Amino acid sequence: MNARRTLFFVAVPSALVVLLLCGWALLGQQPLSTSARWLLGIAAVCVSGLLLCSSIGMLWIGGRQEAELALAARKDPLTGLGNRFQAESRLEAALERSRTSGRAVGVVFCDLNDFKVVNDVYGHTVGDRLLSAVGARFADSVRPTDTVARYGGDEFVVVCPELRNGDDVQLVAERLEIAMERPFVIGGHSLTTKASIGFTVGYGIRNHAEELLSRADAEMYRMKTQL
Repeated sequence: MNARRTLFFVAVPSALVVLLLCGWALLGQQPLSTSARWLLGIAAVCVSGLLLCSSIGMLWIGGRQEAELALAARKDPLTGLGNRFQAESRLEAALERSRTSGRAVGVVFCDLNDFKVVNDVYGHTVGDRLLSAVGARFADSVRPTDTVARYGGDEFVVVCPELRNGDDVQLVAERLEIAMERPFVIGGHSLTTKASIGFTVGYGIRNHAEELLSRADAEMYRMKTQL
């Protein structure tokens, strides 16, 4: 039982019982002394305060839980990066801003080469740790305004808003390639892995998110076929 249900099923019924007892005593046949009436009145006020605090507590806990769920819906649990939903949302927002600023928006699509071999040889635990390490390097290689997301499996996407021109997104792709040059030391194993990287650039006045993602994905696969 979570905290919100505890407040509802314990505090609220208890407060209602006390209020009913106070009402029964006040409306009963036996006359009450002034001090008794004062005590019952104070008890009723305290219980009313408890009900109010419980209601506020339920609203606060509920709001916090909803915020946590909303955050979890946009995060990849393995790498801690954004997920596909966050990448697409950030891209749509960047294109919306581009309609007024006129600045370019870049998309970089990355797919790890031979990642299945890592899983087959070293196991999925090492593979998962490799994905996390790659994501961390990618995040350290981009601007604070860029969004690195695990798009699915061994694929990553970087959304680059507010670019001056198409050359800027190429610089981002080059930094990601450089980040992959050093081996990854995981579980006592030195792993050298590369990524196929494709990128594209667009503008809010003439492009939409799905189009840019598709173009970057196609360019990434074109690079992979050249290996």
